[in-house]
Amino acid sequence: MTNSLSDPKLTATLLTTVSVICLGSLQFGYHMAELNAPELLLSCKISVPGSVPFESSWFGSHGFERCIELSPQQVGLVTSIFSIGGLIGSFYVGTIADAIGRKKTSLLHCVFFFVGSTLNGLSNSYVSLLFGRFVSGLGAGSAIVITSLLINEIAPPTSKGLLGSMNQVSINVGILFTQLLSLAWCTDNDWRLLLFMASLLAIVNFLLIFFYVEESPVWLLNTGDNVKAFTVLHRLRGGSYSASQSEVNSWKKHGAGTGDEGVILLDNGGSLEEGEGQVNASASSTVTLKEYLSSREYNNSKLVATGILILQQLDGVNSIIFYGVSVLVAIFPDHAISINCLISTVNVVVTFLSATVVDRLGRKPLLLTSVTFLGISSAVMGLGIINTSSVLSIVGTFTYITFFAIGLGPIPFLLVGEVTQPRAKASAQSWGTTMNWFATFVVGYAFPMVKNAIGGYVYFFFTAMCAVSYWFIQAHIPETKGHDSYEEVWGIAN
Repeated sequence: MTNSLSDPKLTATLLTTVSVICLGSLQFGYHMAELNAPELLLSCKISVPGSVPFESSWFGSHGFERCIELSPQQVGLVTSIFSIGGLIGSFYVGTIADAIGRKKTSLLHCVFFFVGSTLNGLSNSYVSLLFGRFVSGLGAGSAIVITSLLINEIAPPTSKGLLGSMNQVSINVGILFTQLLSLAWCTDNDWRLLLFMASLLAIVNFLLIFFYVEESPVWLLNTGDNVKAFTVLHRLRGGSYSASQSEVNSWKKHGAGTGDEGVILLDNGGSLEEGEGQVNASASSTVTLKEYLSSREYNNSKLVATGILILQQLDGVNSIIFYGVSVLVAIFPDHAISINCLISTVNVVVTFLSATVVDRLGRKPLLLTSVTFLGISSAVMGLGIINTSSVLSIVGTFTYITFFAIGLGPIPFLLVGEVTQPRAKASAQSWGTTMNWFATFVVGYAFPMVKNAIGGYVYFFFTAMCAVSYWFIQAHIPETKGHDSYEEVWGIAN
């Protein structure tokens, strides 16, 4: 039975913090899709003249090449090297976030985004484009972990599903943003603007985090700053002092911190003495990635994090995000970018709507419904491509995106924090996201080559993986709706 300890009101301060931190996920989505629409232009496969001859344009007159000639294998590596950077970034970011805090780590990933995006925009060669994409990936790996982690640590228990889903909503908004810009900037003269826009996003995100984001109260507690942990939580949540104090005490009870004695002073001048809700913490209470991976204590968390985040990618979503335009262009040569933009719009809208019901319907039913229809729609997409059927291709693609958005898109990253002990959440998010990046790289690198070899039949592999996902969710994932603690989720007696 749930016993929410904190005031569930969504204050303006809390919503502002979530919105700003989600800009990291928006940039993640932007970089995931930034090469989708301009891929053929960038790699010299086609030419789309701008309003003036390229030599007379700003980029043409300042020493930039019109395009960078790339083979299909090089396109695959440029696309997927982003995932390698993300894998490395996500693997280490949990340790970094525990060492220096969530806020400073968020500022760091903005720096990576800026450097990588600027290198991408300035690229005149395959090697420099590879390096820029890799550095951007480092930032994305960090951002996707920190966004999920921080939201999980500050969201009221009754709103974790709603606010946690904003991570995926923001990714989809980033994807949509780059697709909308592509409608205007997919020309010989302007495609680099898509890459430089990401540099601007990084600067804006850095400034907003610096001025508007508080440090995580869970991290403050783990580092021994008991007073500030309470103060920040109350500032974010509002409500009564006692509700905030009770929640901080619950983190102590469930392992968020142990150690030195202390007294928390309340803003109204009162204090909590020994036995009246004091909170103890020490910097050694967090779990390193090595400890997380080697200890059997975290086996439940490791199984869920590894399985669901690998399967999220092996079910095929990035065959659409990375390569949707190049797939659709054979069937809709004049409208591929517009259709891809519409797909991204549906993705944003449905993900946002699903966020409003995930706390009512539960995580597991939505996941099972999602992968069932993903399997069916993957088969329909495959048949559409094999038979060059515009109807099957459109129906399959939009059905796939719709059902990805209601379950397998937003829920996995949310789930990791809910099935993990509080002191191990950073390492769990880091490990799960690393596995997600590994699967993303496999799909991103292999898909164009496999599709060139067997065509639409590649989508039947994704159908098979959806069947595996259904079994895994049914057998190994607990329902987390309505549970406030690790013990409640896994049915462990206190």
